[in-house]
Amino acid sequence: MKNSYLLLLLIFSISFSLRAATLETRIVKVQGWDPATNDDPTQFENLLYDAVMQDSTQRKTNPNVIFELNRDQIYFMGKQLSNYDFHLHIRGAEGEGLLPEIQGSGKSDGTYGLDYIVAYNDLTLENLAINGFLPDGGNQHWVIELRGNGSTVHYNNVSWDGDRAAAVCARADSLKIYIKDCTMGNLGYRTTFGGNGRMIDLRPEALYLDTLVIENSTTYNSTDRIIRNMNTHINYLYIDHLTAANTVGRHGGIQLGDCKNATIKNSIFANVIMLGHCDAHISEQTQPETPPRFAVITLDKIYADGSYVIENNNMFWDESVTGVWNQLDSVSVPDFVNPLIKQAVDADKVDQIYFSEPLSFTTMCAPQISYIALYYADPNAGTYPDSWCVGGDGGYFPDEIDCSYSTSSKSYTEAEGGLPVGNLNYFKGIGTSNKNVLHGEQRSIKAFPNPFKEQLTIAYQVELGGLVNLSVYDTNGRLVKNLINQNQAEGRYQIAWDGRRSDGSAIVAGMYIYRIETASNVNSGSIRVIR
Repeated sequence: MKNSYLLLLLIFSISFSLRAATLETRIVKVQGWDPATNDDPTQFENLLYDAVMQDSTQRKTNPNVIFELNRDQIYFMGKQLSNYDFHLHIRGAEGEGLLPEIQGSGKSDGTYGLDYIVAYNDLTLENLAINGFLPDGGNQHWVIELRGNGSTVHYNNVSWDGDRAAAVCARADSLKIYIKDCTMGNLGYRTTFGGNGRMIDLRPEALYLDTLVIENSTTYNSTDRIIRNMNTHINYLYIDHLTAANTVGRHGGIQLGDCKNATIKNSIFANVIMLGHCDAHISEQTQPETPPRFAVITLDKIYADGSYVIENNNMFWDESVTGVWNQLDSVSVPDFVNPLIKQAVDADKVDQIYFSEPLSFTTMCAPQISYIALYYADPNAGTYPDSWCVGGDGGYFPDEIDCSYSTSSKSYTEAEGGLPVGNLNYFKGIGTSNKNVLHGEQRSIKAFPNPFKEQLTIAYQVELGGLVNLSVYDTNGRLVKNLINQNQAEGRYQIAWDGRRSDGSAIVAGMYIYRIETASNVNSGSIRVIR
């Protein structure tokens, strides 16, 4: 009876797969909020959720349904979207302009914090910007969770900014995860080193991971690890051309743990484990081997029939990081790889595991070294300057990050097959394609910090000299304050605004619109004010 049941199940699976292959792709276009043409974002909340959930018949009978989002538009998520019985495929439309942005919105009780997407089945995300920063000034805890046993997950050209926990959170068995051409940054608590902040987080529910592939991607500004693996058996891991920069890392960098097959090559690890070895986390900076080791890449177990290819990776720390370590007796430089890594690779290739060449990236966040010195002074304080890459200090925005570097560097010239080391798809200096536009890259105006409490800085570019008019409006289209109305020459400018109206009164918390008109173009965007 059992064999008959399995045979019927196999026949059903094959017939369903054949049927799915014959069904034509069906595109469902979903409207979002365009801040350039509409002053009231509230009428656009939950449109993505509604479009997916109201398409119940079609999405189940045709697994080739794609929900397509418009460029230059924002999609608010005030409800949790779950795909219990269908493949959820969301992609941004091809073309010019900003990637469609999925952003958190308020719940009915006025609070924030629900997961945007909980995937119980296959999930594909393409050409999207995920904004984990919330309007109340915090950031989301697990924007997307993967909970479907045996599911296949694709992230392709996704710009992911902000998550208090992890960009990829695996809470299921036998997942197959593919990440390509993505940037995932500003992960973890920005004002404490208490934990979380990972590119990949393999949670206790994920006892077995079938496949994890990361190609041509970048992760930066994480407060913990690149990959966290505490008790998951990894069957197959493949990393090629990953740039990982500015990871605080009290636990390490890439924690392979129990891994049978691993390839990590042609990647850059810049300022990973900025905490170094420190007394405050001595119990966590260990591996099972004796003596305990703490390194950029660690492995806990070697399989006789496994495969381990780890080669041509550039690992280095900036002088600003090592300079702080040299001032503190409790800190020592971590290892590049732990001894089990060296045992696992072929003996004649041990010297090819890594090299160390400091690079000057064209535009990259400065290391969070101001955090580190204060942390060692009082590891239990839990409050440190808010000086992430994105924030009130006027730091870089994710679309401005450029990890290109000199073509004369070793990282460029000695990669396998003559290819450069690291993710270069989005970067202007060197690279292969630069075919996609990251969220915000084409904006000639930016407002930061956003949300803001006391003061906002608006930076803008005048491409053609002439009259410049910059104003702030409420969501009903009423003028709040005119900030600039004068002739300006070509160039870059910025202006500060204290959140007050023309009559000097302070504006209330909520959403506002800024609009700039120059001789060459018109641009606008949203501002959230918190009190």
